[in-house]
Amino acid sequence: MNNYDIEGSVILITGASGQLGQCLVNEVIKAKAKVICLDLSLASLKSVSKKNGWDDNVLLCSSDITNEDSIKESIRLGIEKFGKIDSLINNAGVSVFNSWDERTEYEFDWVTSVNLKGTFLCIKHYLKYLIDSNHSGSILNVASFYGVISPDPRIYTDLKRRNSEVYGATKAGIIQMTKYFAVNGVMDGAKVRVNAIAPGGIRNQTEPQGEDFQKLYSERCPLKRMAEVEEMIGPILFLISPDSSYINGQTLVVDGGMTAW
Repeated sequence: MNNYDIEGSVILITGASGQLGQCLVNEVIKAKAKVICLDLSLASLKSVSKKNGWDDNVLLCSSDITNEDSIKESIRLGIEKFGKIDSLINNAGVSVFNSWDERTEYEFDWVTSVNLKGTFLCIKHYLKYLIDSNHSGSILNVASFYGVISPDPRIYTDLKRRNSEVYGATKAGIIQMTKYFAVNGVMDGAKVRVNAIAPGGIRNQTEPQGEDFQKLYSERCPLKRMAEVEEMIGPILFLISPDSSYINGQTLVVDGGMTAW
């Protein structure tokens, strides 16, 4: 149960049809806030909307976050429907899972474009909206504990999906971008707070990771298990709520203590 007060807020969430995105939208609706859902595929958004029973308090937008015009149009549509945007949650992200020595330029450019460029463009145009409208807002970026530490190759015994160098590099970049805009967003006239969370390994509820991987991961984690997706919601809602009104430029690592070794 998440009790942070965001009732009446309008929250823009990218990557809304993914595992964390869907969970976020559901909890934001329960908290009596409105949601602007962005994802590349409108069909995917409609499918998860029907599955979860999302109502008129949710706006579905097909948006390519690597394209400025697409982001600007989604922001315009959100303001047209709800009148304001109180928070931006940069949740969208992609990765590749093959070995670094097989990495193609296309793969490297794709991950960098979505994770770094996409996050930057969303921040850029949300800050412009805040400055132009003189509205107060907050930004929450979803990074990863792999932006802080390197993946341990010893736990990837029964998984072909090994975490990649470019994914970690982009998540480290998001952590730095969070610090940059926490300072420069305000200095340039935006009434904004910018923070991030860095989740640890989240158990895939529909297609669970390999048994050996889960066992080895759990042995390495002080809390002796992987995270459940719902455990990311409280930290996110806290960082966009009035309860965190003096927290700015911080990355909250939510990893069961994995990075504390």
